[in-house]
Amino acid sequence: MDRPIRLIEILQLLGGRRSWRPAEIADHFNISERTVYRDLQDLSRLQCIPVARGEDGYRLVEGATIRWLGFTSTERATLKLLLQHPAFRAASELTSVLERKLDAATREMEETAQALTLAGPERSGSIRTGLLRLLEGAVRKRTPVSLLYRSLWSQHQAWRDLDPFAVFHRENTWYLVGHCHLRDEPRTFRLDRIADAKHLNGTFDRPAFDLDAFLRGTWNVYRGRNLHEAVIHFDASLAPLIEHGAHHPDEHIEKLENGRLEYRVTISHLDEIARWIVGFAGAARAVQPTALAARVAEIAGAAYERHGPHQQRPTTGPRTQRDLPGLPTGGEAPSRQRDLI
Repeated sequence: MDRPIRLIEILQLLGGRRSWRPAEIADHFNISERTVYRDLQDLSRLQCIPVARGEDGYRLVEGATIRWLGFTSTERATLKLLLQHPAFRAASELTSVLERKLDAATREMEETAQALTLAGPERSGSIRTGLLRLLEGAVRKRTPVSLLYRSLWSQHQAWRDLDPFAVFHRENTWYLVGHCHLRDEPRTFRLDRIADAKHLNGTFDRPAFDLDAFLRGTWNVYRGRNLHEAVIHFDASLAPLIEHGAHHPDEHIEKLENGRLEYRVTISHLDEIARWIVGFAGAARAVQPTALAARVAEIAGAAYERHGPHQQRPTTGPRTQRDLPGLPTGGEAPSRQRDLI
């Protein structure tokens, strides 16, 4: 029997009408008395359960009650569904114990057919064992961390020190956002590109940080330094898909003639939305800014070069990553966020 389940059942015994001696508890669960004492100690000191010792053995303090959660079958199924979300497969070290406790607390409940289910793969890569727990603790305790991070474009690994603000899941991937000591600004890191991590000494003063506000100017996660109003025209064939779906919290949609739609959104980086437009295969057209239309044409042109009717050219080496639209040029210091994402 798993220990979390055994602790719950010990509480049920101690909450009854009589006291229980350690030897009786040991016989009941087929464990040693030493294990019983350790369980009782943990219940009292770590879980703050009011366990009292008397002449006849152990029981809950008189007048104390343990409030069991009165889940209905539907509520239990909903919680199980949330714990089984594909995103939490990478976070099983944080959720597995909770799932076992839920099963133990509700195992007398009649099982019903699972009406709701989750389908689809979790597209985040493999996350180092223990990383989520380390980062969650660092965010909660406000301790800086150092990450051995692998860049997507260069595949170079380097240690990056930062003050972690939040761990979040977005677009099928786990991310960490925090203040990067090297760049002296908030940066976003994919957890599946963190090869190693460790705590640093000391603590940091966490500024007022709103994750929703931080991501509001992005299409997915890429952030630039300047805001751009993107305008896209969709053919009538795509109108139901665009009109009845939610793609961005700040989107604006207007109907045009012949059933077409005009889609507007303000974002700070253009590369992700350009790839989204290309995915509609000509039924969507980037109207403005001109940098967005140019990036769409470049992505589509590169795809045509690889898949067009003419003979495909052999690959001679890695393609140089161009500067992405939406980033500052000229005298401004360019953001290197693309090296991190």
